[in-house]
Amino acid sequence: MISQSSVSQAVSSLEKEFGVVLFERLNHKLYLTREGQELLYLAEQVLRSAKQLVRRMQGAESRNVLRLGVCTTVGSCLAWPLTDACRQEQDIDFRVEVANSKSLEKRLLNARLDLAVIQAGKISHYLECIPLLQDELTLIAWPGHPLAGRKVPLASLSEENFVVREKGSGTQILLEQTFAGQNLRLKKRWTCNSPEAVRQAVQRKCGIALISRFLIHRELLEGSLSEIIPEENLFGRQFVLAYHKDKLQDQCFQGFVRFCRRLEMEGIREMILRDAASHITDTEKDTAVIPDPDRLPAR
Repeated sequence: MISQSSVSQAVSSLEKEFGVVLFERLNHKLYLTREGQELLYLAEQVLRSAKQLVRRMQGAESRNVLRLGVCTTVGSCLAWPLTDACRQEQDIDFRVEVANSKSLEKRLLNARLDLAVIQAGKISHYLECIPLLQDELTLIAWPGHPLAGRKVPLASLSEENFVVREKGSGTQILLEQTFAGQNLRLKKRWTCNSPEAVRQAVQRKCGIALISRFLIHRELLEGSLSEIIPEENLFGRQFVLAYHKDKLQDQCFQGFVRFCRRLEMEGIREMILRDAASHITDTEKDTAVIPDPDRLPAR
C-alpha cells in the first residue's frame, strides 16, 4: 500500500520536473488538468506496451498473432480475402474483430488492437493512417419504389424514411454530415447494426438506405434491390489502415503493412470484386447483366 504522502510527493516531483500542474482542487475534490489527462493516457500506453512485451517474450506461440479490427463494411467484403491472401505468404495468426469505425478507433487508442481498417475522416492525432481502399456508396430502395432507378436531387429525399446504421458507424456519420451540409432533414425510421440488416429492412420496405456498392453487387444482379442515384456526387469515402503511432511494430505487424502497401488501393478493390464474383452461381451469371464500369466503386 502506497501512503498518501508518497503519492503527493511523487506528483509534486513530476510537476516540478515538467513545469506543469497535473491536478486542481475544486470543492474539496481533485480533478486532472489537461496536462494530467495527457500524462495519464501516455502512461497507460507505456504500461500496456510493457505488458505486451512481457507476454511476447514469455510465449513464443503468441508472437505471430496480429489483432486486426475491420469496420463493418470492410468486414462484410474484404476481411476474408485479405487475411486469406496474406496467410498464403506469411505465418500470421489473425484475430479479427468487426465493429464500427469509432469503436475500433477507441480500441486502437487503448492498445486493444494492433491495426484496424476504418473510415477516413476526423481521426485521433495519435493514430497513423495508410490509404487502403476507395469506396463509393449508393442509395438503395426496394423494386417498385417510386424513385427506384431514377437520378434525383438529394433534396428530393428529405421526405423519405431512411434505414440507418448505428451511432459510430462511418456510413451513418457520412450520411448525417451530408444531409446537414445541405441543410436537409434526415428522417430515421429504422436503425440497424449491420449491412445485412440494412439490406433486409430495405427489401421489407422499411425505408431507403445508404450502403457501399461493394455490398449489394449480388442483390442488384438478382433485382432484389434497386438504386436511387443522387444527382450530386456526395457519397465517396476512403478506408485507411490505422495504428497507434507509438505501437510496437513486430514482424507480423510490419509484414501485414508491407503486404497491404504492395497491393495498393486498386489491388484491394480487385480482390473484393473477385471474391464477390466467386459467390455468384452459374445460373445468376447466365442471367446477370454485365455491370457498367462507371457504376462500380471509384478507383
